[in-house]
Amino acid sequence: MKTGKLTRPKSLAEIAAESFTYEEFGYNTKDFLHEYASALKHGRSIEPMLKEEPAKISSRFKEGNICDAFLAGLADYLSRENHIVTPEWAQSPDRVLEKPWFSPEIIEVRAMLLRDTPSAFKEKNIFIFENALNVA
Repeated sequence: MKTGKLTRPKSLAEIAAESFTYEEFGYNTKDFLHEYASALKHGRSIEPMLKEEPAKISSRFKEGNICDAFLAGLADYLSRENHIVTPEWAQSPDRVLEKPWFSPEIIEVRAMLLRDTPSAFKEKNIFIFENALNVA
């Protein structure tokens, strides 16, 4: 429940808990990535940020299944990047999309996405540019 106080999600589970629209999911994910970058900068462990399984949000809005798969891909990607064990929940087959999803959905960009998407996301049928995970 929102309290009116602006806080950034400090875990993938918090992203899911606070996302009731696709747009909110995007904002919450970017905010989380800022928290993640801060944790790295200050030498804090990121395992607690990834460990708790996020609630499924597929029933909240039409793009929810994409978000569920994205969170699993993000957990796997960040785990690999930091040489820690990927949380078990992120390997669940029910967090893999049946059909590939491309961001952006421009047909001419698909070949680049197929080539450049990190494997942690490809395995979830999510195709993104790695720089989408960067924060300033």
